[in-house]
Amino acid sequence: MSRAASAVRLPLTRAPWAATAYLGSYLALGPALFVATVVVVAVACVLSISWLGFPLLVGAAGIVRGCADIERWRTRLVAEPITGGYLAVGDAGVFTQLRVRWTDPATRRDCGYLMALMPALLLLDAATMLLWLTLLAGITVPLWFWTIPQTWPDGRTEHGLHIAPLGIWLGDLPSALVFAAVCVVLAAAASHLVVAVAALHARVARALLGPATDPLAAAKRVLAEPGPLPPWRLDQRISRST
Repeated sequence: MSRAASAVRLPLTRAPWAATAYLGSYLALGPALFVATVVVVAVACVLSISWLGFPLLVGAAGIVRGCADIERWRTRLVAEPITGGYLAVGDAGVFTQLRVRWTDPATRRDCGYLMALMPALLLLDAATMLLWLTLLAGITVPLWFWTIPQTWPDGRTEHGLHIAPLGIWLGDLPSALVFAAVCVVLAAAASHLVVAVAALHARVARALLGPATDPLAAAKRVLAEPGPLPPWRLDQRISRST
């Protein structure tokens, strides 16, 4: 019962609406950041055929980092803040900055997220938002269905909403109210999908835009810790046996 109650209450919480803002903002920012990253990197690489283009490559790395910072900031809508893990450059010369910035794994992960993964993430977010917003619009049908004129093949004209793919005609208030009630139930279920997709997107962002993690860190920590016996007891046992 508690799980069922939580499932019903989810649309009344902040989670689905924060997820909506997160996914919806990516539909606009994702392609914009993709274009900015591709153009800047491509232009800098073309001009780098001469040493005059090297400062542009350094600046391109900074712009890529700025685009990634926008995505890190957006993730605050649905998850904990993400911090980048870039190598320190300091006040080094142009060639040193060029080498450090473009050999930095964090910069390559930024490019992977901003360019390589953009089409897949955009398609996932767009499909989820289309379903979610369609159901939300369906809830409001009783308020506006009567404003839409519909002309039938026999020449008759009526006012109502004709959903051709589903073969549904909403021409009176009772049918519109039933349709809205169905959309309420489906939207409550879809809110879980919206939250789950936003969490998945945020996990991908954290994996690529966050600091690098060692996959063997847990195993190394276990090996570094002492065994079942404290070291001082182990020394006592050895001294007694000798």
